[in-house]
Amino acid sequence: MSRKTVIAAAVVIGGILAVGGGLALWKYRAVQAAKLAPPPPEMPNSVVFTTVTTAKWQSTADLVGTALAKRSVTVRNEVAGRIEDIKFESGAIVEQGAVLLTFESSQERADLAAEEAAIKVAEADVKVADARIAWGDTNLRRMTQAVEGKVASESELDKARTDLDQYRAELERAKAAVVQAHARADQVRTLIDKKTIVAPFKARAGLRNIHPGQYLAEGSDVVMLQSIEDTINLDFAIPQEHLFRVHLGEKVMATSSLFGEEPFPITVVAVDAAANPSTRNVRVRGEVANPDQRLRPGMSVDIRVPIGGVEEYVVIPSMAVRRSSFGDHVFLIGPGSKPGDDEKTSRATQRFVTLGPSLGTQTIVLKGLAAGDTIAADGSFKLQDGAKVFPALAPGVKPAEPGQTGGEKQAGAESDSRK
Repeated sequence: MSRKTVIAAAVVIGGILAVGGGLALWKYRAVQAAKLAPPPPEMPNSVVFTTVTTAKWQSTADLVGTALAKRSVTVRNEVAGRIEDIKFESGAIVEQGAVLLTFESSQERADLAAEEAAIKVAEADVKVADARIAWGDTNLRRMTQAVEGKVASESELDKARTDLDQYRAELERAKAAVVQAHARADQVRTLIDKKTIVAPFKARAGLRNIHPGQYLAEGSDVVMLQSIEDTINLDFAIPQEHLFRVHLGEKVMATSSLFGEEPFPITVVAVDAAANPSTRNVRVRGEVANPDQRLRPGMSVDIRVPIGGVEEYVVIPSMAVRRSSFGDHVFLIGPGSKPGDDEKTSRATQRFVTLGPSLGTQTIVLKGLAAGDTIAADGSFKLQDGAKVFPALAPGVKPAEPGQTGGEKQAGAESDSRK
């Protein structure tokens, strides 16, 4: 390698080292200057301040009830047969004792005529047996006199007694035949009666799915009947912890969209003997007035039942609540406590809360806040624990007049919102 080449390489390497050293020195001085420089000013977050208030509220339970008729039955036939006539229509109201269905019964009626004739024959046999007994009794007296007068033998008297006993036995058999004939006739009449199905009570008939001429086997469904009354049962389940509030005969005012805006009374008439082991709920049967038949059996009724008395609870705007996997929380607004904070500085502190039900745009707080606390409402989503904040105007609030402070402006916003 020539001397010139070596000198050139040394110059290049020396230049690179000089540039790298200069850059390193510049970076080091920049880092040191950044360490010695004051921290950048903290930018406050603009959020709407709101004051925690209270509201009166009565706890309620949202339940689902099922309407049930006072009396409900699926009519089935006890005997098989071919339908002769159907005397009801689908959905019609039938009176108690009204004929619903008749089966063809010509064979049974013929059997009844034969049994009635057998009754007459048996009754005639009774009369014949009575006549024979009368003759046998007369013959026995005559034979007794003849034996006493020595004109008849003892054997003839014994025969007269035997004949009379036989006639009396024939009478008993004839009477038994009469009873038996009546029993057979009653059996046929019962069978004929069972071929005529009547309504057991006043009810609304279900859909008719049978037709004249159709053969029905024994135990086939004829029609479902739901009683028509001025009241209807309403079954619903309540949690086991509220069972002590339920008393027979007690009236509970409930509301449901099915009944309109006005509350309606539910009278407790029965409580189930055991709780459901899966849900731990207890079935309760209530009674509801239903004169206009607005409720039909099987309908589902959403009802809201008050539980306990009216109490005062802490409430906050629902938008102030921040929900997360580690718990529900809000940001409590208070004076700053960090170095450099003055009396006008406000900071947000994360506060975990236990929430109750929602009341429109507000939410009940069961634990974590007290009335009079100031919290962040609109805009709280951008906060973190210890963040610097200042009050912003709530939506719809006019800007402050000249000379009005931020706190006065926010107080006016809250006053307007309460109005």
